Amino acid sequence: MKKVLLACAVTSMLALSASATASEFTLNPMVGASNSKAMGTKAAVGLEAGYSDFIFGYTYSGGEKGQNIDTSFETDVMPGAPDVEMIQVNGSERNDFKAHTLYLGYQFDVGAGQLALKAGAEFSKLKSVGNYDLNNATPGQDYVDRAELGLNASSSTVVKPMIGVGYYMDNGLNFNLHYTFHSGDRDMKGTGSILDARGTDAGAVSYSVADKDFSTVMFTVGYRF
Repeated sequence: MKKVLLACAVTSMLALSASATASEFTLNPMVGASNSKAMGTKAAVGLEAGYSDFIFGYTYSGGEKGQNIDTSFETDVMPGAPDVEMIQVNGSERNDFKAHTLYLGYQFDVGAGQLALKAGAEFSKLKSVGNYDLNNATPGQDYVDRAELGLNASSSTVVKPMIGVGYYMDNGLNFNLHYTFHSGDRDMKGTGSILDARGTDAGAVSYSVADKDFSTVMFTVGYRF
């Protein structure tokens, strides 16, 4: 999917370049940052091609975010039984998020420059890796059961709508603000393995979890020539 999006963006820009005169065709490289609730702030880059008042653009942002896990909870040893089992979880998680956006825009003369309105789609994917140590003890027992859990999960490519505005000054400098909508409905599919206290493979597992909110605000600065 990543190669397809890049190929589409490059092909479209080359086609515009071939059909336009030097005064009609513009290129606008952009750099900046994007921020989402789930991933925080990360770097962003982009490239726009303009023909007359029309704009075709591409942006990319991606980053990794890790966290340590240290929590515990109680669960029933057997439904209806008075005893409970305490489970301690320690470990770490790392998420790798990549987002590619393709969009179209149209600009209007405003003041000493042009104001552009943009709309398009973001194509994103999330990969997660987790490693956990599970320790559990039942009241009355003299030992603690331990297990190691390793998980690898990824989402399919998720497509979300994007809107944006840009202001292009006559000297080439421009400022752009984009927003991508996420409803938090991404599902993760993965597999894992459990290693029990005896050091034997306890088999593979699979799971699905709900998405965090990846709604993204992106701000970039560019120079159009």
